Amino acid sequence: MKAKRSKTLPTIGISTLGCPKNLIDTENIIGILHAAGYPITSDHAKANISLVNTCTFIKDSTNESKEVLKELSDNNQNLIITGCMAQRYKDDLFDEFKTAQAVVGTGNIKDILAVVKKVTINLNNGKESKIVKVDEIPNEVATSSTPRLGTQLGPSAYLKIAEGCDHRCAFCIIPYLRGDMKSRTIEDIVIEAKALVNSGIKEIVLVSQDSTAYGTDIYKRRALADLLSQLADNSGAPWIRLMYSYPTELDEEMLNVISKKKNIVKYIDIPLQHASPKILRSMRRPQTVKDTVKLIRKNLPDAAIRTTLIVGFPGETEEDFNELYDFVKESNFDRVGVFTYSKEKGTPANDFKEQVDEKIKQARRDKIMKLQQKISHKKNKTFIGKEMLMLVEHIEHIDNRTVKAVGRSYRDAPEIDGQLYVNLNKNESPPNPGEFANVKVIDCDEYDLFCKLKRA
Repeated sequence: MKAKRSKTLPTIGISTLGCPKNLIDTENIIGILHAAGYPITSDHAKANISLVNTCTFIKDSTNESKEVLKELSDNNQNLIITGCMAQRYKDDLFDEFKTAQAVVGTGNIKDILAVVKKVTINLNNGKESKIVKVDEIPNEVATSSTPRLGTQLGPSAYLKIAEGCDHRCAFCIIPYLRGDMKSRTIEDIVIEAKALVNSGIKEIVLVSQDSTAYGTDIYKRRALADLLSQLADNSGAPWIRLMYSYPTELDEEMLNVISKKKNIVKYIDIPLQHASPKILRSMRRPQTVKDTVKLIRKNLPDAAIRTTLIVGFPGETEEDFNELYDFVKESNFDRVGVFTYSKEKGTPANDFKEQVDEKIKQARRDKIMKLQQKISHKKNKTFIGKEMLMLVEHIEHIDNRTVKAVGRSYRDAPEIDGQLYVNLNKNESPPNPGEFANVKVIDCDEYDLFCKLKRA
């Protein structure tokens, strides 16, 4: 969509924080404003109004959002605060950040153009601007008809299949900020996927708060298998990657689709959170984590499995932690992310007794990460001498003699997993970003594979 440029419109500086779902919201916001003719910049010093799409999932992300907002406010930048922090703290943000002009909630992206227009009018007239657009229950979901302007470099793009979550895990604030599950239709998702592929995207990464529950609201059943089949057959995407599976919703029907469709990468991202039945009960999480891993290994024996874990949840004893440690040791995961429990107001676990000391949390996290580094290194060594397909992300020039091609295999999700590196002599023509290249693995470390290019 071609923007209608106007010299009278203010320049909007935009920053985004947090997860890929938040990034998509930001790209929708940029798309809406760009279509209306607003100049957009990532350099807030050149902006008349600064819009920050915030994250408040855990304490660290809240602090990061506040640091960005404080710096802009201290520089007298007029602020529009959007996203999860606006949803959670709408009543407090004007007091905390004196240059805040508006707060816009997670379900109010549709209102962003009207808010920007109103803020602009108020600033031009010298009026105090305190605009609040925050629905108590966020119900809106962007669709393929919502303008979107990509901000990420590279051949991959995120595609949000649903918004919100019906689960109420004891540690998680997201359902209170994003509302219940709201799925998009299969037809609408396929339309957006085709548009992404037509724009040059080679890998579509499906995201939501709970991907395996897709369709339970609009189709009254889990419809992820149908969605994956339709995307595989009709989107034209060379690679499709699924993120954020929930343990008890992962079933053989879905796994069979992933197994049969060549353009769905054999990669399962499944946040298991813990292994101790006692802690899982307290977390309000499924206790079938070991059965879930067995189900994946049975149906997708060559799949890469990524999981995330929480250590230091209230009541976690040394025995509970050891059970988790042994589970990680036995499960031989490809990728593991470990978080220390973050105490969040508004969640049930915030009021739980037996809170674990921060030093103990950190020590437990470090212990599992060291274990996983050894596991990852051992697994990576098994690929030495083997050929792999690499999606080239970018080319780095090292010196006058050498260039390096950087990319990912099916085992690696964008931004969070390892990478493949291929050193080339200057007289070798490197593959282009966005191309697939056949490579042979010659070495590795704990996270990355080092390869040489296989010429046809």
